[in-house]
Amino acid sequence: MTTVKTGSCACGEFNYEVSGDPMGLAICHCTACKKRTGSAFGMGCFFPKENLKLQGEYKEYTRIADSERSVTHRFCTKCGTTIMWTAQAMPNGIAVAGGSFDDPNWITPPLHAWGSKALPWFQFPEGVNVFAENPNKKVVLKQE
Repeated sequence: MTTVKTGSCACGEFNYEVSGDPMGLAICHCTACKKRTGSAFGMGCFFPKENLKLQGEYKEYTRIADSERSVTHRFCTKCGTTIMWTAQAMPNGIAVAGGSFDDPNWITPPLHAWGSKALPWFQFPEGVNVFAENPNKKVVLKQE
């Protein structure tokens, strides 16, 4: 049986369903993720694009990441919450913001990207891989 997870933006106008298990999970401390979230890091859950169903209106914004590759964010037109993004480095995948899931308790990211840009007070959990910069996508993804 395929698992279906649901989530939405802060106001609930832009929501989604994603089926199956994620290809990968990661926390990112890059400058762009900090600005995107307004927090110390971003958390991405990577799925094949075809596993995602969207409902509601959204806008897109494309930026250049610390990796010097483009990333396109999708965000709610009403409340502005970024729900997901696609990256030039992973053309067949889509990253869903971990905090946007209705039940995010299943998420346990095994790695931290751009650890060199983590805020000084941040303590990396024991047992996770920490990469100074962006790891190879094969490290992030469980399957290619």
